[in-house]
Amino acid sequence: MPVTRDRRYVDTCARVNKDNVKVGKAEDFEVRRSNYWKDFDQENVVFEPVARLSDIKTAERLILRALKEHRKLSPKGGKLEWLEGISYADVRSIVFSVLDENGVNYEPVENDT
Repeated sequence: MPVTRDRRYVDTCARVNKDNVKVGKAEDFEVRRSNYWKDFDQENVVFEPVARLSDIKTAERLILRALKEHRKLSPKGGKLEWLEGISYADVRSIVFSVLDENGVNYEPVENDT
């Protein structure tokens, strides 16, 4: 399915499926979850925050750098936050390794799903 429902871009944007994992930052997990449900429908989303932290920008930069070989390319050639060829479990492991190795303070999030 397209990564956006914005009619201006839906025909030309990247497409993802159940095999893709997305990494990104969120100030508010509930708002972000709701946004994904709007874009992809609730039944198509497994939303699992992995960590709470204060230095979100630094953490995101480090994590995306560590995952660069798995980042999906947009139709225009840019790297997306969508990943391919890697499992959620491996992404989660890499996230915690990157945070630990770089001394980023975080609190793991326990998910009920």
